[in-house]
Amino acid sequence: MLQLARFGFIGLLTNGFGYILYLIVTFSGVPPKLAMTILYLVGVLMSFAANRRWVFIQAAEQQGALVRYGIIYGIGYALNYSILYVFVDRLHYAHFYVQAFGIVAVAAFVYLASNIYAFPSTSKRKQNP
Repeated sequence: MLQLARFGFIGLLTNGFGYILYLIVTFSGVPPKLAMTILYLVGVLMSFAANRRWVFIQAAEQQGALVRYGIIYGIGYALNYSILYVFVDRLHYAHFYVQAFGIVAVAAFVYLASNIYAFPSTSKRKQNP
């Protein structure tokens, strides 16, 4: 439960800041998917170190965890891009609402995938105290 609370705290900080930047950038004329792409990359870099050290508490095997984390965030990016494409480009919903939903959906996916795949030793420690 503490792990989920920490992930939520890091997520609120990085995603909240990222969403504010997204709004600023898109309202200044940058297309929504381009803005999301740029800010997504920045968010991945900011959150990796915080999640690895503070949420999933894994100090060893940084390179392998970074690759797995990159894969997870690559899938998360495709999910976020798809959400924007379908709901903004095809169904014509307002991008700022859609992106807010996308952030929540991707965050849930990233937490589950990180716990299972990127930082698996955390789950093993819980099972074998």
